[in-house]
Amino acid sequence: MSSLAIESAARMSLALGGALGLIAFAERRHLKEMTRRVLFVRWRTWAITAPIFGGAVMGGRWAAVAFVEVLTIVGLREYARIVSLPRPYRVVLYAAGIASAPVAALSLTVWRGMPPILLIAATIPPLLMQDITRGVRDLAYAALGFAYIPWLLAYFILILEHVDGGAAILLALGASVAASDVGAFTVGKLAGRHAMAPRLSPNKTWEGAIGNLAGACAGFALMSFAIPGTLNPVVRATLPIAVAFASIWGDLLESLIKRQFGVKDAGSWLPGFGGLLDRIDSLLVVLPVSYTVLVIWG
Repeated sequence: MSSLAIESAARMSLALGGALGLIAFAERRHLKEMTRRVLFVRWRTWAITAPIFGGAVMGGRWAAVAFVEVLTIVGLREYARIVSLPRPYRVVLYAAGIASAPVAALSLTVWRGMPPILLIAATIPPLLMQDITRGVRDLAYAALGFAYIPWLLAYFILILEHVDGGAAILLALGASVAASDVGAFTVGKLAGRHAMAPRLSPNKTWEGAIGNLAGACAGFALMSFAIPGTLNPVVRATLPIAVAFASIWGDLLESLIKRQFGVKDAGSWLPGFGGLLDRIDSLLVVLPVSYTVLVIWG
């Protein structure tokens, strides 16, 4: 195991242990039922997903592709259910989504050329069915689903493969996204007074956004030891701010989709969070925004 993996695992273990201690202190009046409290349930989910994320980063190209493929398949299933996408469109969407990560890993040029070809392919179901009632609507939601989930998730591969020190940067981004979520949730619960977007996400507050920024900076600092020394100082300073901004953006974007269809959670299988989309909504925007910052200023 590389020194990066060992040090990263040690730091994440320390962070998780510290977080558990803080949860125990916060829930000291409810210790008997602490394992059923929302903070502990969320902590347990983080404790399981953190090593999976780390393994995908450190396992090389095809471990990363496998990780993105799983997120893509589960995410697309949840999305298709939310928008009530008919089966023919789901088939096309799943096929396109599954192809995205492997193509991105094998050829960046081909991956960049996928959207117009896939859009043309996606017109086959409405044309064959002569669907003049919902054809355009379902085609539009299928196209959005591809752009929103597999296309944005593929930036995980792009950062790993095409950015110097990509693995270390992904570890820092992952920690930053996780800590931003914790910071937003904690500060929002304790001090949230001013709603940010009450029609989209009633529980999101401007005070929580401050916690989001503080958490993003803390998470990035936790893994900053691994960031290449050659990284532009402007990028090093900008990335955690970009993560905080993109995390809020991603969360509000998913809320917009869910509110459109009257859905509270994308799913129910991920304890403390809901569905997978409820957990990766921030990451979906963080990845391309971070990649753009790295490419422009890196």
